[in-house]
Amino acid sequence: MKLTSILIALFFALTAGMPSEDRIYGGTQATGAVPYLASIVVNQQHICGGWIYDTDWVVTAANCVYDYLPSELSVIVGQYSLIQPDLDEKVINVFKINIYSGYNDTTMLHDIAMLQLATPMTFGVHVNYLPYEEADETGTVTGTFSGWGGTLEGNLPATKLRTMTVDFPGDCSLYTQDEYSQNYMLCAGTATAQSSPCQYDEGSPLIQTINSIDYAVGIMSKNKGCGADAVSTIYTRLTAYYAWFNEIAGLQPTPAPALLKK
Repeated sequence: MKLTSILIALFFALTAGMPSEDRIYGGTQATGAVPYLASIVVNQQHICGGWIYDTDWVVTAANCVYDYLPSELSVIVGQYSLIQPDLDEKVINVFKINIYSGYNDTTMLHDIAMLQLATPMTFGVHVNYLPYEEADETGTVTGTFSGWGGTLEGNLPATKLRTMTVDFPGDCSLYTQDEYSQNYMLCAGTATAQSSPCQYDEGSPLIQTINSIDYAVGIMSKNKGCGADAVSTIYTRLTAYYAWFNEIAGLQPTPAPALLKK
């Protein structure tokens, strides 16, 4: 199932040396699968990240799935490596794509979509949902971001999952009013952090630990490049879509998974 990924990795190794593990610009290699994280796949290739809402639904960025039919997409959960099978890894077909009706593919306003899976997930140690909450933007709580994004603009996805710390608040003054709407978007990360999400990280969740529980607070939507001098990244603010989530998929399971408590 990962043959095409292996061939790409071999091509990259022959043309540019063995591929670096430094994906997500900066950050560190994760120690294993992140239970709430999903990989959105087209033709066995990772294109974006996603966040597990419940057993039947995954949330991702609208820009990731805007041009696809459900039959062209798959979701992989319980995954750490893109080129080797992982314990509890499961590939699930997509039954339906729900893109927020107000999505604007120019400004990325309302950059959010829900994927209904053809078969439900089975939760366990390596696969589980994550509750969502309003972000703490006071600067007293950092965030965590994980993904398979490239090192720089135009690079291939990672072969293994990486993770980074995200600073709050961000500075989105370089974005225009059309590009950044605070009511629906979250600004986080600074150039001084020396790390940022990159291509193929879109749709992956931004996490904060609030009152000792991990919550998704946003999903990566866009930035102005990734690298040492990268400006803040814009995430879709999840709490702005509370009513939409409930309409499409219903309330999340309760209580929060014990494994996510700190």
